Parts: sequence; C-alpha cells; structure tokens
Amino acid sequence: MTAILLHLTTNEALIRAVYNHNSISQDFEALNSDFGPVLQSEGLLGYLIEAKPANACQPIKAPPLTNSSSVAYVALIQRNDCSFTTKVLHAQQAGYQVAVIHNVNSQALVTMLGKEDLQHQVNIPSVFIGETASTQLKRIFYYDRTAYVILVPECHWLSCCDLQHNCQLRLPPMRPRHSKQAWPCTSTHSHIFGNTPYLFIGFTLGIWILAFYILWFL
Repeated sequence: MTAILLHLTTNEALIRAVYNHNSISQDFEALNSDFGPVLQSEGLLGYLIEAKPANACQPIKAPPLTNSSSVAYVALIQRNDCSFTTKVLHAQQAGYQVAVIHNVNSQALVTMLGKEDLQHQVNIPSVFIGETASTQLKRIFYYDRTAYVILVPECHWLSCCDLQHNCQLRLPPMRPRHSKQAWPCTSTHSHIFGNTPYLFIGFTLGIWILAFYILWFL
C-alpha cells in the first residue's frame, strides 16, 4: 500500500509516500497555496490520481465512483498554460477533495497565488511540489495500486510522531480484490529513528548492568 502525508509549517509542506505494505517511506517538500481553505487539523485521507488532461486547464476526468463517503481523492496536476485557481477549480468541480500541482522542468517551489475573480469559488486545499517529486510519486502510485494519501496541517517533525497513536482516519480499499476494510495510520519518517527513545533507554540500561557486573565481580 502507499500513503502520502503532508507536513505543513506555516506555508511549507511535506508529502510523505509510504508504500510496499508500509515498509518504505519517502518524503517530498511542498508549499501551501495562498487561496482556498487550509487542511483541517484532524487530517484527510484519499487516493492520488493524475489529472486528465494533465494541466487541468479544461474540465478533468472525474475520480472513480464509490459508495463510501469516507473516500477522498487528490488530483495531481501539471503546472503552466492557465492559472493555479483554474486548475484547482477544475479539480474541485470533478469531485476531488485536494489538488497537488507540480512544477515542470524545475524543482523550484512556488507559492500559488489565486485570481481575485475566481479564488472565492475554491473550496478545497491545494499544494505545490517540484517536478522530481511528481515523477517519483507517479512511479510509486503506478506500481502500487493500493495507494492512498494522508494530508495533515501544521505538523512539526516531533508532533508527527503522534500520528501512529492518535490518527483516527480510516479509508476502505479502492479495489475489491483487497480484503482489508481499514488502512492503519503510517509511522513517522524513519522506522528506526522513530524508536530512538526506546533504543536510548535500552542502551543506557545495558551500560548500568555492565557497570554493576564489573563492580560486583571484579
């Protein structure tokens, strides 16, 4: 399965992709737009889907139909050819809950500005990423058909650790061949470093035991 987590600090964001049955994670920097709503504090789960047409300058293909109201969809959209607001509006009108717009021939991150005559119509959040990030995300989601995304606002590195304990969001599988009815929350940046406090305690305890042994028997 694949997951994505957005880590936001003011205008900055982090997209986390977790895949291969939650055994691998990969992070991508992003920026929040200056129009539309912000992500809710409890977060949002959904599936990442490439927009068709890719630039979303015209109405785009709607996401798959689902009977579950808990399923959300995130549109991956190419930059250029029209305004950011137009792209996000087309994603919104097609039924997507979030828009992720990526750069073209550049890794630069920009803050997306809204058009005054359109931005009041935007009801979904949006973020911006570089081209390499979009290429890697496309590759991950192409090979992992159970891909889903997690978007969380204002999540600092340490507070993100609480996600594995406090996350209450659940998403049913997109395809019927999978029997699971709920995906677990993903862990933090590193499976190893996420357990650093426990490793430190164990290491310290081992030193005390060794010292006690030396003092007692030598």
